[in-house]
This record gives sequence, structure tokens and C-alpha cells, in this order.
Amino acid sequence: MPDGTNKGILDTRDALELARNMRMDLIEVAPNADPPVCRIIDYGRFIYEKEKKERAARKSQKTIEVKGVQLRPKTTEHHLAFKIRAARRFLEAGNKVKLNLRFRGREVANQHVALKLIDRFLQELSDIGVVEVAPNLEGKALVAVVAPTPATLAAAHLKSTQQRIEAERAADRAAGYNEEEEEIEEVEDVELEEGTSSEPVPELVAATPVKALTKEQEAELRRRQNREKLAQKRANEQFGLP
Repeated sequence: MPDGTNKGILDTRDALELARNMRMDLIEVAPNADPPVCRIIDYGRFIYEKEKKERAARKSQKTIEVKGVQLRPKTTEHHLAFKIRAARRFLEAGNKVKLNLRFRGREVANQHVALKLIDRFLQELSDIGVVEVAPNLEGKALVAVVAPTPATLAAAHLKSTQQRIEAERAADRAAGYNEEEEEIEEVEDVELEEGTSSEPVPELVAATPVKALTKEQEAELRRRQNREKLAQKRANEQFGLP
């Protein structure tokens, strides 16, 4: 019965008639029982309530994504601070972070510098994340994976956490750092052969169809080239590498 009372054993025709008189449905809930167990309910409302609970459950679920943070052995202190903050935001949002420190040419001979850098990075995340995959060499890249702690994951859905993450992201963008653009630049960067220089080739620069670029694109290209030169200079001073 709808109120949970038991009417005992009834003939099927009597049970159907009872459900029809109540403008409800007779639903078999335990067909293998002897005798089978049925309930008289509003089946349409039952399906509605079931779908409502499923929607609420899906809404409360958090899909864990793996966010990438690209590093180089010569990443400067200034740029490293931005990347650490970006990694912390990823973890606080409930996502995993994959650190990818790539080598070029002879840089692979300076793995001690890279390990020191990535260990420091992991230490900065230790209060909100746990190392899921320890640093290991994969080809020409040193890779590590950090997952959010249970406490960090539990706080990821809070409105205060989301507002703070967005405020920090906006502040970094205002300072000239965009985590999405930085990741794209690192992934699309051309792999250099050993012994070659990372400086642009003058002939290629001259052959670039600059006229096809807008004024904003030209200004951004100049700013990026200046940032790269400054980063290279700071890295050489910081690590004493050629």
C-alpha cells in the first residue's frame, strides 16, 4: 500500500482492482518470492523521484581531471612562482597535476638541476597534495603526478574555494601569466636538435609574413620575444648553465 501497510495475500485480480480504485499502479517488486511481493504506488511519481535523485547524485559528483604544468630546467624564479600557484589552483579545484619537465639537447646532462627544481615544486604542493607518481624519466622529460588530499578534495566544491581560485587566476592574468596559454606554448614548442641554439634564426624571422599579423599580434610577439630573452638571461645567472 502507499502508506506502507501490508494487505496480506491477495488474488492478482483483486490486487489490480484495488490499485485501479486508488488510481495507482500495481508494481511487482520481488517476483522470485513465494508468493511474489507487489506494491501499490504512483508509478509516474516513482520514476520522477528516482530521476530527481539520480540528477542530484550526478550534480554532486566531481570528475577528476589531470592538468598539465610544463617546466624547463631553466625556468626562472619569477615564472616558477606563477606555475606553483597554477598547480595549487588545479589541486584545490579537485584535479590532479602532472608535472612535465622537458629537456632539450645537452640539458639532459643536468638532471640534478631538474630534480632539485621538481623536488622543490613538490614540496610547495605537499600541504594540499600527495605524490601519486614519483619523478621519473620518460624519454626527454622528467614526469611526476600529484593528486589532491582527501581534505583538499572535500573543500573543492565550496563556493569560497571556487571564488578564491578565480580571484587568484584573475590576479595572475593581470600580471601577464595565463596558465592555459603557457601550457599551449610549451606543448607546441619545437624540439631542438642537440647543439643547436634556441635563438631565432635571422633569415627565418625576416621571411615571416609580418604584414599578415595585426598590430596587437605584432606587439604580443615582441613582448614574448623580450620575455624569452629575459628568462634566458635570468636562468643562466641562476643555474650557471651554458
